[in-house]
Amino acid sequence: FETHREQIPLLVIVYLLTIIWIIYLILYHSRIQGIILSYILRRFFFKDATQIKFDSFSISFISGAIMFRNLHYTTGSYFVFVKDGCLVFRYWSKTKAKPIVRLKIKLNHLDIQFFSPIRSSTLSDSNNNNNNLTDDVQRGSMNGISTKGDDTQSVNTIKSSEDGLFVTRLRNLFPAIEIKVEHGRISAGHDTLPYGLLVRFSTMTSTFTSESPSRNPSLIDLMTLTYHLKYRNLRIQLYPIRVYQGEAREM
Repeated sequence: FETHREQIPLLVIVYLLTIIWIIYLILYHSRIQGIILSYILRRFFFKDATQIKFDSFSISFISGAIMFRNLHYTTGSYFVFVKDGCLVFRYWSKTKAKPIVRLKIKLNHLDIQFFSPIRSSTLSDSNNNNNNLTDDVQRGSMNGISTKGDDTQSVNTIKSSEDGLFVTRLRNLFPAIEIKVEHGRISAGHDTLPYGLLVRFSTMTSTFTSESPSRNPSLIDLMTLTYHLKYRNLRIQLYPIRVYQGEAREM
């Protein structure tokens, strides 16, 4: 002990740094990752009208899990909130004759709100834009601008083959996806309507399965999607909208 007495302060410093590092990993590491990921998504991938935020975010490469808490996703027409969720990618599973669930998604306390209707003005604007495009094409053809049908057909063939290859790889990677939601709520409404629609459920388990349409699949039908849904304590009801200024009718 006398020979190592001079190293006692260094040992105490190492112990303190180890304790601080463990506390950081347990309490603050996932929160800092959530703040950084939220900033990167808002800065580079989403527009100014879209807001996305994670309170905490963590990745486990060995177990293939992605965990997050308090996801807020807001746009001009809907809002999504998830209290906590987990995505598990079972990369070690081998594909057999029966499609296996390689991706599992579990969400707790899901809340989705739709609060903006589809306006007819957007449809009319899109129709006007399409009409302008067709007029420009017709004028161009009348002025002598020719289009090569063979080139466009070859480009479309290449794109369709690339899309088919991508879909095949995606189907081989995720032959089945399972989504489980605990305590969910979906609501839709607008201040111009007297009532809104509210859907509640305690548990919902859904499975997406992708299969080949036949032994010799065609170029159009790339795969067949099968969807299974199970739910418990489903309630569908109408609720009055408080900010509605029109005439209220009793239901």
